[in-house]
Amino acid sequence: MENILITGGTGNLGKTVVETLAESGYHLHLAVRKDVGDSAENVSFYPTDLADSKQADAFVQNILDTNAKIKAGVFLAGGFQPGNLAETSMDDITKMVNLNFATAFNVAHQLIAHYKTVGGGKLIFVGSKAAMDFKNAGSNFAYSLSKQLLYNFSDLINQSEANAGITSHILLPGTIDTVTNREAMPNADFSEWTDPAAIALTIQDILSGKESNAEIQF
Repeated sequence: MENILITGGTGNLGKTVVETLAESGYHLHLAVRKDVGDSAENVSFYPTDLADSKQADAFVQNILDTNAKIKAGVFLAGGFQPGNLAETSMDDITKMVNLNFATAFNVAHQLIAHYKTVGGGKLIFVGSKAAMDFKNAGSNFAYSLSKQLLYNFSDLINQSEANAGITSHILLPGTIDTVTNREAMPNADFSEWTDPAAIALTIQDILSGKESNAEIQF
């Protein structure tokens, strides 16, 4: 059974991704904010503050201590905050960078070191299509900066680690169709939003080798 590391697996998108991958027969290792009880048959939970580099290191090491070889890391942890430049403070930027970038960087840093000992592996990040639209991204200034940082991180990994058999992929969905987003934007056109199931199936395709693009828009 191949091992997949997942951050943000208990969130709105995460639940769909976890269900899809668990049904595909992977053993999933989830970082969670607090203890959620006993592990399911092929899902293991690790209480971890991913913004803390030492805890993120321990999370990866705890998986490796089970003699597991990690096939891929799927990075779903993150958060959103609106606000233009005038409304944004350095504290806002730090908050978004910690949620959307540090949680991914801290784990990916350790995973890359592991991949170099086992012949490679995959990294799958979830960015934002809106954050890459520079004409409009400024309305969510801190959020967009943090997602742009994640995008550049994925690109740099592919440039620097390709010879180690490491591939990085970043998904760029529009607004994701979740209960939380519908409640926050009840008057929006939900038909224009990205279905979480489409994201989950794309991740599944990356893991199986059916999808190899470094950047995937929805």
